[in-house]
Amino acid sequence: MAKTKGDVTPEKTPKKKSSNLAPPWRPGQSGNPAGRPKGARAILSENFCQAVMEDFEKSGADAIRVMREEKPGDYAKMIAGMLPKDIDATIVGDLSPELKKWLGTG
Repeated sequence: MAKTKGDVTPEKTPKKKSSNLAPPWRPGQSGNPAGRPKGARAILSENFCQAVMEDFEKSGADAIRVMREEKPGDYAKMIAGMLPKDIDATIVGDLSPELKKWLGTG
C-alpha cells in the first residue's frame, strides 16, 4: 500500500529480536544462584510463632476477654476458625424433642 501525503503511519517492518531482552541465564538455571538460604523461611516462621507465643503468655487471656466483650462476632469467628471443618461423630442415645423437631425427624 502506498503512502499518501500527510500519512505518518510507519511502514511495517519485521521486528528484530533484541538480544538484551533475553534473561542472562539458561532455561533451568536460577536467576539468583545465591538465592534465599535454605531454612530461612522456616527460621522466620519459628521466630514469628515464638514471639506470638510469648505475647500470648503475657496478655493473651486479657485480649480474648476483651474481644469476647467488645466484639462477640469476631470472638465467635475465632472459635469457629479453630474448630475442624469436618467432624465424624456418632450420636449415642436419644435426641431431645426440640432437636428432633429442628432436624425434621420428629
